Amino acid sequence: MAKNKLTIKVDADTQEALTQMKELTEAANECVAAFEKLEKKINNFKGPLKLPTITTRGGGSINSITVGTSYTE
Repeated sequence: MAKNKLTIKVDADTQEALTQMKELTEAANECVAAFEKLEKKINNFKGPLKLPTITTRGGGSINSITVGTSYTE
């Protein structure tokens, strides 16, 4: 009885993948540092932020601002 045999040769250049992984790691570390800095700044606020009174052209006032929204009259 003959033995079945499978031979596979893999020749891969991993240098580019390694370089990209290092760049990704550096970018992730920069993000972590930025979030830590942001956290420290946020922790400096003891209470709610006080916004100045903003009066619209129609005479109304804005009590809060939410990023990503707009106001139209």
